[in-house]
Parts: sequence; C-alpha cells; structure tokens
Amino acid sequence: MKILLIISEAPPVKSGVARVAEKLSLGLQKHGYQVDVLSLRAVPRLEKGEIRLSSMLLKLPKLRRLLPRYDVINLHGPVPTFSDVFLFGRLASWGPQFPRLVYTHHAPIDLRHFPFKFLMPLYNMLQERLARLADHVVVTTPTYGQRLSSYILPEKLSVIPWGVDYQRFVAPVTRDKGLAGANPFTVLFLGQVRPYKGLPVLLEAFAGLQGARLWVVGNGHQMAECRDQAQQLGLDNVHFGGNLPDEEMIHCLQQAHAIVLPSVTRSEAFGIALLEGMAAGCVPVASHLPGVADVVGNEGFTFPAGDVRALREILTRLRDDAALRIHLARLAQAKARLYPWERVAFGYDRVFQRLTRAVAPTYGPVVALSGGPAFQSEWPAAAGDFLDVGYG
Repeated sequence: MKILLIISEAPPVKSGVARVAEKLSLGLQKHGYQVDVLSLRAVPRLEKGEIRLSSMLLKLPKLRRLLPRYDVINLHGPVPTFSDVFLFGRLASWGPQFPRLVYTHHAPIDLRHFPFKFLMPLYNMLQERLARLADHVVVTTPTYGQRLSSYILPEKLSVIPWGVDYQRFVAPVTRDKGLAGANPFTVLFLGQVRPYKGLPVLLEAFAGLQGARLWVVGNGHQMAECRDQAQQLGLDNVHFGGNLPDEEMIHCLQQAHAIVLPSVTRSEAFGIALLEGMAAGCVPVASHLPGVADVVGNEGFTFPAGDVRALREILTRLRDDAALRIHLARLAQAKARLYPWERVAFGYDRVFQRLTRAVAPTYGPVVALSGGPAFQSEWPAAAGDFLDVGYG
C-alpha cells in the first residue's frame, strides 16, 4: 500500500512534528507500506516569525496528477495554506481517483502576536468542521478526541498518542552525581525557541532560583531575544546549547531532574519532548493546556500558562524535595514505557487497513469521556486516570 504523508516539518528539521514524520514513516514501512513524505521544505513559502505561508495552491495541478498513485493520504494539520488546501480539495470532490484521506489534527492555530488575531477562532472552527470531509480523523489525546467528537462521527474518530524510543532514553532516575561530581538540580528545556513555546516564562521563573541550573536545547528565531533576557535577568546558571545531535540531547535529558514545557498557547497539544524526558527519568512540568495536561497526568506538575510565580514554586519544591522528585520520576518513566512508536504505527495501520479493505473495525477500547459520545482510543489502558480530564 502506498501512503502520502503530508506534514509541515520533517528531518533534517529538529522538532516534535519532524520526529513524528520520521518515526511514523519508518514505522509504517516496517508494516510493509511505501511512504512518501511531503513537507513545507518541498514547497516554496514565505516565513516571517510565526507566520508561514506556502505556495501549495500553485502546486495543486501537478500534485493532483500524482495523487492516484497513492492508496491513502495522511494529512497533518492544521497548517494554513498547506493542509487546508487538501481539505478544500476534498470539498471540491477531486474525483473518484482521490485516495482515502486520514486527517491527523494536531492543535488549533493560536498565535499571540498575529496582526489579525480575531480571525483565528474562525479559522479553527472552519478547520474542525472541514475535518468531517476526511474518511477518518486522528487526534493524539482524549482531550482533543472529546473536542472533535462534536463534529466527527464516533466511528470516524480515533485517539492515537505519539511515542518515544524508551530503550534509547531510559536512565536511572537518581541524579546524585554528574560528569564532574555533584549534580545540582537541573532543569531542561527541549524544543524550538519560538514564542508559543514560552521559554521567556521559564527564564523569568529562574530569576532568583538558587541551587539550580537550566539547560536550553534547541534553536529558533526567538533565541537572540531569550539570550538577551537571560543576560538582563543576570542568569549565570543558564546554558544555551542550541540544536544538538540526538545522542547529546539524550545525554542531557539523562542528567536533568526535570523537563519543563512552558508553552503559552494551545499550539502545544502533546509535547513529545515531555515523553522523551519522562523516559529519561525527568519529572514533567508543563503549562496546563489541552492535551499537554493529559500527557503529564498525575506523574508531574502543571501550572497556568504564563504564570511565572506558580512555575517557580514548582521548581523550588522539586529542588528541595528529593524524595518527591524521585517518586514522580519513577512514575513518569513507567508511564513513558506505555508509549512505544511501534504502537503508533500499529494504530495507523489499523485505520488504513479498515479504510482500504472495508474490513470490520478492530480498534482499541471504545472510550466515552465526560458523558460525551464514545470513540476509538489507543490511549494506554494503564493511563485510565486521564479519561476524566475536563475539556475546554
């Protein structure tokens, strides 16, 4: 079976979305699929800060001629002027040769400094309704499953969370000694340095936090601003490492005590970096955002997005209470083990097989959340305590 994976970022870009492109395509290949990946790198685009406008619409005539080669399109979005072009194409009924369409909905568009911010709720509402045009819709957490169940029939909606290479990341949760002896309380930020990731919140929380250090792994167009902020705050306990090879990144996680995802908007919907940190023995700390809170669950801490004081209090508590820190790290590590990438590929394989062979559905357990309609979920059964999370 031939799959066209349409996604905004793919290697060599370093991001959670690029990790999805890599791991999902490799996993599907192991199931016997032929997978082609189309990302923004292959489409001329205009980028300014958080705004990315692609020329996908101009590529449609050529792409439309290629589509009959594929059995399934797996479209990841929303990405304005990129993913929505295909949903509108489905609305225009591109013809009987159009492959089956599986739409993976990541998160709403939520840009804080977008000049036409009033348009975002309208765009997100349109995207959620356009998702009904897909043959099947996949989300990554029960929170977003509940949200989209308002628009998508239960039999067309599945929850398939992202994964982690557990054996590659796993390390003892005790961090008594580092490479040079004593290992102070170490916090790690892992991700692109972009406004929605909220690194300035974490830097401000570190101001006045004694006996701790912060490692920043990643890069992005907000890096210069964050370096200036750290200098203005007098933070001599912050190290900006930039993009690192995977092995060096993993080593940093294995030395850290906590991983913090201080994102400030709903553009953060899962947080693969959280799972990677949890597998390495870090306590997960994140903004209380839809989806992200599902991943952290009871194995870490969440705080109101942008609340510097609340984040500082959490970090202070983790710094001072080694027993609590080790306890949560063990729970988090055990939870991360439930999320192998093989399970992700297996979940998508079942969706594709059902659509292309018209076989009886063989999904995971049917889940009903907060009294809402039931839908198919691959969310690990051992994480059942997250099935009552509220939805906004």
